[in-house]
Amino acid sequence: MNVYVSVDIEGITGVVHGDMMTADGREYDRGRRLMTADANTAIEGLVQAGATYILVNDSHGPMRNLLVEELHPAAHLLSGSGDAKPYCQLEAADDAPFDAAVFVGYHAMAKASRAIHPHTIAGAAVAELRINGRPHGETGLNAGVLASLGIPTVMVTGDGTTCDEARAFLGEEIETVTVKDARGRNAAICRPLAATRPEITAAAVRALANRGQTRRYEPERPWRLEVDFVRMEQCDRAARTGGAERLGPLTVLVSGDNPWEQYRVLWATLRSALYEPAAWLA
Repeated sequence: MNVYVSVDIEGITGVVHGDMMTADGREYDRGRRLMTADANTAIEGLVQAGATYILVNDSHGPMRNLLVEELHPAAHLLSGSGDAKPYCQLEAADDAPFDAAVFVGYHAMAKASRAIHPHTIAGAAVAELRINGRPHGETGLNAGVLASLGIPTVMVTGDGTTCDEARAFLGEEIETVTVKDARGRNAAICRPLAATRPEITAAAVRALANRGQTRRYEPERPWRLEVDFVRMEQCDRAARTGGAERLGPLTVLVSGDNPWEQYRVLWATLRSALYEPAAWLA
C-alpha cells in the first residue's frame, strides 16, 4: 500500500507559538523536532497497518523543516522550497497510485477562533478561500484535491478546532487526534507527549485498516474556487496570473480543467500575490 503524508507544524503536539514555527524563531529547532516526532509516530502506525511506500511531504512554510536524519526509516521525505514545488503541500501526490492520505499537524482555516495560528495557506495574503461558496481551509481544500485523484484522506491531527473542522468536511468516520486545546492564537493546553504519540500511532493503524469505509471529500464539479486577498495590491498581482480572473477589488476566481489543475493555478496565483517587486519596479 502507498500512503501520502502531508505534515504541517501549527497542529503539532506542543507547538503553540510563532517562535516555534519560523526559521528565525528562537524556538524553531525545538518546533521542528516536535514536528518530526509527530510525523514519526504516524509513520509507525502506517507501517504497522501494512504500508509499503510512504511519501512524507514537508508542507510548512519553507518546506525544509522535517529532520531527515531523525525521520522514520520507512518513509521517503519530500523536502525543498515551495518555489520548486508547483503543487506545494500536495507535491508528487500524482506520482504514484496512493491508497490513502494522512494530514499531520494541520491547523484551522482563516477566521477560526480558539485555534493555534489559524490561516489558509498564506495568512499574510489570503483572507478567505471558498469552493462553491463554502469557506475552506487547507484540510478541506487538500482533501478535495486528493479526492479528485482518487485518494481518500483518512486521518488528521491538530488542535481541537482543526479536528472539528476535519470532521465537518470529511465526515465523522475520519480518524482524528486532538493534541491540544487552543486558548488563543499563541496558547494552548497541550496534552502530554506520552499520550498523544501512542494515540497518533493507533489512529494511523485504524485509519489505514479502515480506509475503504472513509468517504472521499468531493465538492460538486466544476469547482468555483475563489480567493479573497488581504490587500488590494496582492489581488492586483494575483490577477495577472494565467488562469486567475478578477472578480472584485480583493477577489479572484481560479480556473482549471479539474481540481488538480486549479490547485496548481491557485499556488501560482498566491506566489504572484506575495511577490514584492524590486525597488526600481515599485
